Parts: sequence; C-alpha cells; structure tokens
Amino acid sequence: MQYSIQRQLSVAIENKPGRLATIARLMANQGINIRDLCVIDNIEQGVIRLIPSDPEACRAALQQANYFVIEADVLVLILKDNPGQLESVCHALDKAGVNIEYAYGSEDAREEEERIVFKVSNMAEAIKAMSELEN
Repeated sequence: MQYSIQRQLSVAIENKPGRLATIARLMANQGINIRDLCVIDNIEQGVIRLIPSDPEACRAALQQANYFVIEADVLVLILKDNPGQLESVCHALDKAGVNIEYAYGSEDAREEEERIVFKVSNMAEAIKAMSELEN
C-alpha cells in the first residue's frame, strides 16, 4: 500500500450540460492534468472535486475564470486490488477514531491496483494509522 497527502480542489457548478467540459478545457489549456475526479450532482448545483497535477496553477486558473474554489488536503491510497484491502484501511481509520467524510476512487485497467481518495476528519491520525497498517 502506498499513501500520500494531496491537495484537492472543489468547485461548485451549475448542474447543466457542458459545465464539466468547460472546467476540463480550462485545465487542458493551462497544461494541468486532472489526476482524480469526482462529480456530485444535486438538483440545482453540482460539485466537481479534482486533484490536479499543479494545485496552485489550477486554483489560479479557476479563480481567474470566476469560480469559487475550496481547497482541502486528502489522503490518497494506492491499494492492491484484492478482497479485504479497503476493509483493512477503513478498519484502521475507525480504530484510530478517524471519520471518513467522503471517498472516491477507481481501479487501473489491469485490475491490479485501486486509487482511492479519502477526505478524513483528522489527517495526522489517519497518516499514523496508515503507517501502522504498513508494519
């Protein structure tokens, strides 16, 4: 298992066609890669959460385009794609008293690894739990 703390940006958007395309085009034009993406819908508004290759440039580009940006540190895990991996992480966080506020992820095309993003209530305790889980 690998883990790291990464910077996630969240942007509120209208829940209408083309809004994600606009954000993706803005990032492409700035040469910013979107490493992780989560889109949440609501009746009137959506939220795009993304982990960009360059958080500072991403924030600046979004703000220049008049988007309101919220930043947060998130825990990114690379897990082997085997039964029980997610359970052991969640159990370790629970045992450490760390709440998982939300999570999203995907599996690689080879079906060997999963990349999961966790927003947690206490990053220091989460990192401690992950380091203990490795041992």
